Amino acid sequence: MSSMTDTTAGPAVLELPRNHDALIVLDVDEVVLHFIAPFQDLLASFGARLHFDSFKMTGNVRSQSTGAALTGHELDRSTEQLFREQEARQTLVEGAQAAIERLGTRCDVVFLTAMPPHHYEPRRRLLDREGLAHRPMIATQRSKGALIAEMRQRWSGPIAFVDDLPSNLEGVRRSVPDVHLLHLMADQNFRPHLPPLPAGTFEATDWVEAENILRNLVAPQDA
Repeated sequence: MSSMTDTTAGPAVLELPRNHDALIVLDVDEVVLHFIAPFQDLLASFGARLHFDSFKMTGNVRSQSTGAALTGHELDRSTEQLFREQEARQTLVEGAQAAIERLGTRCDVVFLTAMPPHHYEPRRRLLDREGLAHRPMIATQRSKGALIAEMRQRWSGPIAFVDDLPSNLEGVRRSVPDVHLLHLMADQNFRPHLPPLPAGTFEATDWVEAENILRNLVAPQDA
């Protein structure tokens, strides 16, 4: 059962299935699905290019013919197009599906993706197609920290949160201090410009590392 508001689509936290005491909450873009690479392909289709001069999009997406940076409105429109066409453009990050399935035998797994809720259905279909049909997903423009704080009320065991953006990790740390944080970003181009991560954050460069870290965090008795 899924519902949609102006800010959130998917099951309510109280409706999420709870089969284990431990929980892993996964961001989707750049953690489970490639975002940067298909975004680069989309930009190239209308003569723009993403540069990796700093850890942000604004100012780094520029016209290949004039060198002018795309405006915030143009960037939003491009991102919206990618989400609209995600089923044809975005692909699974290498090793994600198998790792998530293995981890899912030890703990519950929930996808928490920061995107406009009207894109929920195509993203749900895409994840289903990639073998992740039975892992619930919430698409939200709310604070991830607020939602994970609600989840903390239901899951009594360890909780781990995985995201590619330090700001999201920091927001969850402020809201739920006892959640384990893991930084994972499939595309490595922005890594040299990565802002400082919250103290104690674990880091992985691929799903082999991520699976090992997560298993030790949420299910050490099974390791």
